[in-house]
Amino acid sequence: MRAVLQRRSVAALAVLITLAACGPKDAGPAADTTMAAAPPPAAAPSVTTIQIGKHLGADRQVTDTTSVFAPRDTLYVSVVTENAGPTAQLTARWKFQDGQVVDSTSQAVATSATGMMSVTEFHAVKADGWPVGTYTVDLWLDNTPVGSRQIEVRR
Repeated sequence: MRAVLQRRSVAALAVLITLAACGPKDAGPAADTTMAAAPPPAAAPSVTTIQIGKHLGADRQVTDTTSVFAPRDTLYVSVVTENAGPTAQLTARWKFQDGQVVDSTSQAVATSATGMMSVTEFHAVKADGWPVGTYTVDLWLDNTPVGSRQIEVRR
């Protein structure tokens, strides 16, 4: 019986030595197991500035802001957006004081080189002159209202 116990003890010792030899090796410094932080979500597109006036500069921004126009003036609206991607759409709808739509235009946001800030311009012209009165231009970004401006046409 004693011989059997010795053989079992030797066998158990052999198993323990084998398991110890198969265990994890020293891998050097501990590996970094933390996950990289996810990038912050992209900022939502927004309209930051709406300008109206009679003339535009090379940067498509209004150079002389006003809300009063003569009947033969071209009506300009400059819309500054931030974080608007290449698929973003701006819409300008011009209405006379009686609610009649006199012009409506949609266009892709004019993207900038940085992709952060963009300037898009709209204009409305009436060859025979605008009737005297009050007009409203309503603006939408991707079918969401983002602002409106009142314009007055005087003689």
